[in-house]
This record gives sequence, C-alpha cells and structure tokens, in this order.
Amino acid sequence: MSVSRLHGLRNTASLSILALALIVPSTASAEGQPVDSEAETQIIVTAAMPEGVGIGTRLPLTIAETPQTISIIDRDRLDEQHLITLDDVMAVAPGVTVQPGTRLRTAYYSRGFVIDTLNFDGIPTSGWNEAVNTEDMAIYERVELLRGASGLLQGTGSPSGTINLVRKRPGQDLAANATLSAGSWNNFRAEGDVSVPLTRSGDLGVRVVGVAEDRDYYYDVGNRNKVLGYGTVEWNVTPRTVLAATIKWQDVRDDGTYMGVPRYSDGGALDLPRSRYTGADWSERNWNNTQLFAELRHDFGGDWEARLAISRIDGDSDMTYASAYGAVDRETSLGSILYGGSYDFDNRETDLDGYVSGGFDLLGQRHQLLVGANYWDGHTQQVSYSLPGLMTPVDLFVDRPVRAPKPDTRTWAGEQTTDTKQYGGYAVLRLKLAEPLTLIGGGRLSWWETETVRRARIGGPLTPTGQYQVDSEFTPYGGVVWEVGGPFSLYASYSSIFTPQSALSFDGEVIDPMTGNNFEAGLKGSWFADKLNASIALFRIRQKNRAQLDPDHPCAPGSVCAYIAEGEVESKGIDAEVQGELAEGWSIQAGYTYTDTKYLRDRTATGGPSPSEGTDFSTITPHHMVKLWTHYRVPALDRRLGLGAGVNWQSSFYTTSGGVRMTQGSYATVDLRADYAITPRINLGLNASNLFDKRYFRTLGGTAWNNWYGEPRSLMATLRVQY
Repeated sequence: MSVSRLHGLRNTASLSILALALIVPSTASAEGQPVDSEAETQIIVTAAMPEGVGIGTRLPLTIAETPQTISIIDRDRLDEQHLITLDDVMAVAPGVTVQPGTRLRTAYYSRGFVIDTLNFDGIPTSGWNEAVNTEDMAIYERVELLRGASGLLQGTGSPSGTINLVRKRPGQDLAANATLSAGSWNNFRAEGDVSVPLTRSGDLGVRVVGVAEDRDYYYDVGNRNKVLGYGTVEWNVTPRTVLAATIKWQDVRDDGTYMGVPRYSDGGALDLPRSRYTGADWSERNWNNTQLFAELRHDFGGDWEARLAISRIDGDSDMTYASAYGAVDRETSLGSILYGGSYDFDNRETDLDGYVSGGFDLLGQRHQLLVGANYWDGHTQQVSYSLPGLMTPVDLFVDRPVRAPKPDTRTWAGEQTTDTKQYGGYAVLRLKLAEPLTLIGGGRLSWWETETVRRARIGGPLTPTGQYQVDSEFTPYGGVVWEVGGPFSLYASYSSIFTPQSALSFDGEVIDPMTGNNFEAGLKGSWFADKLNASIALFRIRQKNRAQLDPDHPCAPGSVCAYIAEGEVESKGIDAEVQGELAEGWSIQAGYTYTDTKYLRDRTATGGPSPSEGTDFSTITPHHMVKLWTHYRVPALDRRLGLGAGVNWQSSFYTTSGGVRMTQGSYATVDLRADYAITPRINLGLNASNLFDKRYFRTLGGTAWNNWYGEPRSLMATLRVQY
C-alpha cells in the first residue's frame, strides 16, 4: 500500500471517529423509536436565497413564475443517488451532455453549446479552468441549472446555460451528521457536517464540513486521494442585517492520469477490456484550491433588500503524463506511440456582485425592480514542459501496454499567461400588467478586456502578445408569463449572451463578438404549494457573428489572415420536465430533451459554402435524451424503507476526426437504490450504478486517443448518522 493511500485512510478514519463521537451518544437513546421523517432535525438555512432566485433574473420568483427552463437537484437527491461531484450531478441533470477528457477536464453541454458559466450563491465566476478540480457536493445544499442564454447576470459566455451552486449555511439549532461510504474499486469516503449556534439567540452560528476520500478507478492503474475542508460563519448583526463569511480548501492527488483509449484507423472501437490502462503508471495530476467568500445582506423592510458579495478563488495544478497516442491499424495492430508532457497551472480570480431589489405599487398592482452590478478579474497561467524518452511504440493488446520509466528531468517548452477583466451593470423590471399577466424586461451593459502573453522556445525565446476588448456591449432580456387558469401558466422569453473573439479584420480591428440569442416559449404547471413543478418548452438558439475567413482578402503565406463575423449556427428543440413531490415520501425528476443543431452559414476562404454548412453543428449532442429518477418511501415498516430507481437514455451521437466518422449508438443505463432507517437517526443505503453493466463510450475524441468509456457497474454502501 502506498504512502499516499495510508495518509488518505488515516484522514478518513480520523474524520469518521470525530464525527461519530459527536453524534452517536445523542442517537443511542433514540434506538428502537418509530421513524418520523418530519421529526428529524434539519439544518435551517437562514440567509440563503429561495430555490431558483440566484439564477435567471435574481428576482424572488418561483420556478413557475420564471420564463425560462430551470432544474433543481436538491440535497435529498444528492444523497439518494450518492452524487459526489459536479460531474456526477450533471450526468443525471436533464438536458445535459457530459464529456470527460475535454480540455484536460470534464465539459458539460446544454442545447448543443458548452456550459462555461458557474455561479456560487448567485455570484458569476469563470468557473472552468485546468487549475480547479470539479466541485465536491458535500458543501452544497442544492444545484440549480438554467438552460439557455443567461447574459443578463453573466455578461459573456455561450448560450447554453448556467449552473448555480448553493452553499450550506449555519442553522439556528445544533445539528450534525456523519457519512461513511464504501464501494467498488476500493472507493472509501467519509464526511462530517456540524452546525453550531454560538449564541443562545442563534444570531451567530458556524458550520463546518470535512471530507476525506480514497479511491481507485475501474481501469487497472489510478488512485485518487481527496481532502476537503469547509467552514462558514453567519452573524445576524441586527434583526435585518446578515454578515456571512466562508472558506473552502481542497487538495486532490490523482495517480494514473487517464487520457482515454485510441481507436482503429477506420474509426472502429478496439477490442480491449474497459479495465485496460493505456498510460504510464507514473502519470499524475494534483490540485490545490482555496475559495474565500463574504456576503452582506440587509433587509430594508417590506420586500426591499440589498446584497453585496465577494469571492476569491486561488487554484494551482500540476500534471505529468504519458499515454498511448495514435490510431491502430487493423492488420498490424500497431500505430500507437507513447506521447506525453508536463504542465503547471495557476489561477487567481476575484468576483464582486451587488444589487438592490424590491417592490412598489402602481395602478393597483405590485411590481418588482432589481438593479445591480458585478465585476470579475481573472488571471490564468500555464507552463508546459517536454519529457525525454517518449515516442516509442505501444502495444495496446498486452496487459500492461506502457512500461517506460518515469523521466528524471523535464525541459521548459512554453508559457502562456492571460489576464481578463469584465464588469457591467444590469437591471430587471417585473410589471404586473393584470392579475393573470406579468411582463419582465431588463438589460445589461458590459465591458470586457483581456491580454494574453505567450513565450516559447523554438529557435529562441518568442514573446508575442494579444490584447483586445469589448466596450458597452448591451445584452437585452424579456419575458411574459400568463396565468391561464388553475395551476398552469404560458410563457415566452428572449435572452441573450455574447462571446468575445480574438480574430482580426483586414483593417486590424477585433471582429464583433458572437451573440447567442435564445427564444423560448412553453407551458408550466405548479401543484402542492410549488412542491411539484412541470414544464414543456420549445426553444431556438441562434449564435451569430462566428469568425469566417474574409474572401475579399485571401490569406497570403506568412501573413496574418483576415476574418469577418458572418458565421451562424442554430439549435432548436423541446425541453420537458417534471420535478418535485408527487405525494408524501415520493419524489421524482424526469426530463426529456430533443435537440437539433445546424450550421446555418459556414463559408470557406473563397466565400462559398463549406462542407459543414447545413450539417450538424454539435455532433456530440444526441437528438433525444431521457433522464429519470424517482424515490419512494414505503408506507409499511413505519416508512423505514426507501426505494429509488433511475434511467438515463440517449440516442446516438458521433464525431468526425481526419475524415473518419465514429459513432456511439443509443444506450440506456439503470441505477437502483435501497435504504433503510435502522433508527430515526441512522440510515443505511445501497446504490447500484449501471446495473446491467452497459458498455458504451461517453466521449468520442478521435482515432488517436481521448475516447472514454462509461463506468461499468458499481456498488456503493453508505451509513449516515444524524444528530
């Protein structure tokens, strides 16, 4: 057993003993008592936003009142399906395609576009870079997902959607829980969560969460050791003023970095066991991240309030890898070579957001107004190194394809540093035109600038730089909601977002940003005091101003090519969902998404249509997706027994590499859960993922490498103790 694993297991044991020591004495007296789910102590969130408010317009609207598609995955769902990371959550989120191994991380796609905006408690951040590991769900109450353009609050990004992570907050009462998990591939994990009021009134409280994890993977080589600490304090300075501060620290050590598997040169899949590891056993990836967060909220009375929040993220990562690269010839079984490198990543980011919102009476109706501004300042650095002794042939059809020793040295190869700033102001007005009719309108003005400095050693140091900016970019927003009777309402909305581009026109000016416009219309229903919501929407996204070569000024050898902003793509489809409680103890989230994407205009350097024009734009996005999860607490046995089931099904998708088309056919995976309340405070659960062990590819990256299998069947047992 390695030193790192011993260290990880020691952390796991220490955390578990501490958490259980706090909890078990208080639960012993509850042994043998009947289960009453409503009597269980809950950690009360005192200053968090209501569900969905931190995403979309930020007005205090229910899901039914918001004229866009919003999905909520709450704490119960996270626990029921044992969703540990944000990757796990997005894999089951309606309308989302998950692609591991994209840009050295996992990418999420919605409506054909990559999701590149991530919020923490409503604060927009850059979210995605190689220096930050995927988020651990232990510190969050819920995940909110908006699909479609979201430029009103975000500014820049793609018209795909936004993810908002809502942190756990201190409660007014003492509460604690500990969770121990063990499962397939030596997967061991411990969580501890304690909320303590520091004053008798509960005006000052703290909450601490700790995680220790040690696990292997379904492939032969690889171990991940994770340690996470989270602490938050919340102080009701006055009855109407809340001050909160949070710190999160996470350290991840991952031995055996995986780069997927190659394919045959004709695009066919290799006949390899999913457990075959195609890299060097000395490959590794390490992350260390710290995030600081502070918030001040004041209630002016009535429904007027102000909020100011600031976030600071510091992350660094290093990576050294070698893996099989290159398509394999069917006749010779050869073609792959050992390819790799080494990288250091560093990221610093500061985010600031503030707004004032409230209501006013006019013409016999109550209306709402929100005015705010935000600022984002990010710095990223990537340093690359080359490794000696690689480029040797690799035989993928033996048990251990790569046996090369780890190089003793590495050579500096290049560096890239990017500094980006964005700031802007936004306003939203909700007018109640009549009792059943509501109009929402708003807009944002954004300023954006970036500078990139590159250095490389190719015949001597090179220092080319790039700098460009966008000034006073206006992003409109509009929506209408008509309550047609009973629980139903009709809605329509227009939302937009822009994406800066670095390409230059013939005059040397940066071409216009891409604009993504989302048109959406649908029907929503809400029942049982908004505990159950359903929606069906038709959507159409047009992304315009995509960079195209300027046919009037052809590229000349050795010169800088000129571009024009004339390309256009479209995504359209249907988004349907049911989420919430069907009855006491019975929850459901079911979504169906149909997506069709096309290149509407894509031209060659001569100005004529390219082969892509009229074809699929996002080939990795399946036309059809169904995602279902339901959990039911059986009335018999005093509701001690809970049963859950889920199905993820999607139609085929494909990718093209070097003129070769690779296709993953339609497939479905089934997940099951059974849990039993041994006492009102102690719960034992068992999850089975991919129950029928379906073999499929989640990512098709090309014939050379980066083709990722979906995880085989796995089991996970969980023991949870609550105070």
